[in-house]
Amino acid sequence: MRLVSNKYIVAATIVLAVLSFGTAYSASDNAKKEKILTLNVMELKKQNVDISNRYTGYITPIKSVELVPNVSGYIDEVWAEGGQKVAIGDNLVLIDQREYKAELDAAKAAVSQAKADFTNAKTYYNRMKKAGEKAISASSLDQAKAQFLASQATLNQAKANEQKAKTMLDYTVLQAPIAGIIGNVNLTKGNYVAPGSEPLLSIIQFDPIRVVFAISDKEYLTEIKKNPDGNLFNGETISLKLASGDIYPLPGKFAFADNQVVKNTDSVSVFADFANPNRQLLANSYVDVLVGRKLSNVYLIRQNYATLNVDGAFVNTIQNGKIKKTPFNIIGYLGDFYVTDTQFGKDEYLIIDKLGRIAQGTNLKLNVVKPQAEEK
Repeated sequence: MRLVSNKYIVAATIVLAVLSFGTAYSASDNAKKEKILTLNVMELKKQNVDISNRYTGYITPIKSVELVPNVSGYIDEVWAEGGQKVAIGDNLVLIDQREYKAELDAAKAAVSQAKADFTNAKTYYNRMKKAGEKAISASSLDQAKAQFLASQATLNQAKANEQKAKTMLDYTVLQAPIAGIIGNVNLTKGNYVAPGSEPLLSIIQFDPIRVVFAISDKEYLTEIKKNPDGNLFNGETISLKLASGDIYPLPGKFAFADNQVVKNTDSVSVFADFANPNRQLLANSYVDVLVGRKLSNVYLIRQNYATLNVDGAFVNTIQNGKIKKTPFNIIGYLGDFYVTDTQFGKDEYLIIDKLGRIAQGTNLKLNVVKPQAEEK
């Protein structure tokens, strides 16, 4: 009996071992079938940053003038030189004055004669009026009055001719109408000039000088919303990066924005003025315009983590185990980062991995990467 019991015990032990092995195998197989995906993510933290938006601009003078003669004649003197700094009223070119002085002298003589005739006519007319109707006829009085009025008109015309002759003489001296720098001067004494001839020289104002750049219509609307009085970029700095790579040392000041949108670019031209005492800024040269500002409570998103298309900018985020395609608003740039004022949710993380197709039922495990590690 004891031997039989031992056999049954051995058999039972074998059965239990087999069953135990089968159960263990089944658990291991299920573990293999369970899908786990580790996502590298970063926290979305608000920051205070200083940013600069960069635009391409060109330099243009605030004032410029091309000097053309108002009278004809031969050039008698040339005082202007290329590159010369001039003030308003400086003498630049003299046209031969002899003809115009003679015309002025003749006009003055005509005025003197007209004054004498007017005095005689006035005296005669007054005498006739005092004589009365009994001494003279009405027709004689009318004739004296007409002679007086005619002499008065002749005097006025003579004075006008004198003023015209004086103006023409003044035109023989060409003066600087603005302060600035003279361009190339290609004039020689003896050249004949006339009102219809080419400009004799040009003057460009260099201090201050103006820089023109374009912002998008969206940026314009954002700025005008913040500054409804039209004084855009209030509280922001406007600076220049020169072709040499140097930052221009003097800050700019917003002047005005254009009154229309450029259709083919959907942009608005902006004008800013800069002091230019050393003439570092030359008209028609190109510069980078940097508009800097301080932003509070914004997020920085590395550009290669975002997707841009016609519908806007998007990033992949995860919140409470759910992956979302989240749109965000770009308000500026800082190095390789977009700056956004879009508000993200609590415990929402930025996914920094490239996402492919994720099978249904996959368990997601988050690996929170610190910014320093992400940089490496």
